[in-house]
Amino acid sequence: MTSSSARDRGITAVLRLHSLGDVVLAQPAAEELAGSGRVSFVTSSEYLPVVRRMEGVEPVPHRRNSGAAGLRSLLGELAPERIVDLQNNLTTRIATLGMTVRGRFSLQRGLRKKILAGGGGTMPSRRLEYLRAAGFSSGDMPVLSRNGPGPDRLTVGIAAGSRWRLKSIPEGVIAEAARLFIDLHGAEVVITGGPGEEGTVAGVAASVMRGGVSTYCGEDGIEGLMRVIEGLSLLVSPDSGPAHLAAALGVPVMVVFTSTSPALGFWEDGYASFFSSGSLECRPCHRHGGQVCRRGDEECRRSIVPLELVDSAMGIMDR
Repeated sequence: MTSSSARDRGITAVLRLHSLGDVVLAQPAAEELAGSGRVSFVTSSEYLPVVRRMEGVEPVPHRRNSGAAGLRSLLGELAPERIVDLQNNLTTRIATLGMTVRGRFSLQRGLRKKILAGGGGTMPSRRLEYLRAAGFSSGDMPVLSRNGPGPDRLTVGIAAGSRWRLKSIPEGVIAEAARLFIDLHGAEVVITGGPGEEGTVAGVAASVMRGGVSTYCGEDGIEGLMRVIEGLSLLVSPDSGPAHLAAALGVPVMVVFTSTSPALGFWEDGYASFFSSGSLECRPCHRHGGQVCRRGDEECRRSIVPLELVDSAMGIMDR
């Protein structure tokens, strides 16, 4: 594509290089921009399947290890008329020097620091902040197109593992919840995880000791994960990317908050259902979830009662 032809078409380049949940939350901004012209969504190659599910938006791969120079070269080839930077890190700022940037996402780090220190407050909705950076005051919740059929019987997914350990649902809780879904509700259960979590997923599935349990652990990437989620009646998940995928695909999702909370701005009322155990002043304690509990007791995880979780999750189905 030549620079002149690209400019004639008025391309808007949306930059959100990572992570999974953020790419999903950027969909409404990309959709609004696509209503008035061509939109190219630049993101890491692993997230391209998500962008392909965004109506009217062109996915453009960015190699993570190419740095600012690689991104700048990519933008030079794309020759957008304008750029909306929803990443706003050193890489994107250097890569876009001298280019027309319509808006950049701005994180209120001071407010986040206050919240994590126990000072109270709530971060603005990340979805709305992305919309504002793109020049819009409002927009819809994230929506991704569905490619597969829904389930023909009650099928529950439970997400095991997490890059951030404190954000994960304890393995014993997952196993007991799976047994309860099967024994009390006759459900089939899918234990999901990501690359590198094969041992965790297999161990949890084996400890359920019931038939009707299957697993998915990133064998076919994010596209495979979306196909699995489309076949679910319900997903029980930590505060993570798969939960955002489920919500955007129209699958009921119960988000289990341990060391994080909706106060960090990634979740809004009505977008999903929330579960947390107890009222802990130390929650949220880490912007990503953290690895080590400051108090040393991990009460946010250890106090989860599987039956309460299952009952709350099944309540979604009655709404």
